[in-house]
Amino acid sequence: MKQTFDHNSVPSEREFVSGLFMTGLIILVVSVVMAVSFTWYTTRTYEPAIHLRALRTATILPMIIVPLCVTFTGFRALKDYRRMLLVSRLAHTDEMTNLANRRAFMQRARSLFSETDLSFSGLCMFIVDLDHFKKVNDAYGHEAGDEVLIHASQQMVKALPEDALIARLGGEEFGILARYSNVAEIHEMAESIRHHVASKACAYNEHRIQVSASVGVGIAHPRDTIGSVMTRADNALYEAKDMGRNRFVVAA
Repeated sequence: MKQTFDHNSVPSEREFVSGLFMTGLIILVVSVVMAVSFTWYTTRTYEPAIHLRALRTATILPMIIVPLCVTFTGFRALKDYRRMLLVSRLAHTDEMTNLANRRAFMQRARSLFSETDLSFSGLCMFIVDLDHFKKVNDAYGHEAGDEVLIHASQQMVKALPEDALIARLGGEEFGILARYSNVAEIHEMAESIRHHVASKACAYNEHRIQVSASVGVGIAHPRDTIGSVMTRADNALYEAKDMGRNRFVVAA
């Protein structure tokens, strides 16, 4: 779930092709059965040789015509499916970092919040902001800034568990949704994010650009809304920046 949004409504290409194959097979079987049944009924009074020849033709023709029609239609359907998949991906993915975008993040957040237990949510939200990012653009140019964003996003992905969702919310700000079982895990994830971003410089041409990140964490309580958790995470982020940046703060 980390780098790509979970498109629950869109089947994988393998599932789509399997569905086409099964549909074609069903159409073929039904066509043969109907053709043979109709031919047998209409030619049962004919001479045996003519009757058998008609049945043979009724069996062979659908086995030739149906696969050709299904293959032609299937290729067009697959082309349309890939176009739909691309549109769906673009609608939910940040083109630069290949992470989920803000829309995907909010959709997934709504889904997770609707599934949470009323006594213990087990969810937390991280808002991550790269420190002094404007200085990178000013000093090295916007192309370098883009490379830094990509590099930082890759470092954050490495810092997170497989079931976490990370998204680029806009600019140099990232959002993360993760599950936890105790507060110590939250601190470990936040420190891992901070450490991974700060510990490895981004190589751009002959430059090695070092950046750090400030992290605000909001813990979802029972009956919380997405907005209330995000507000707490944002406030914690500003507190981390006020305290000197390159650190994390967990909201109470």
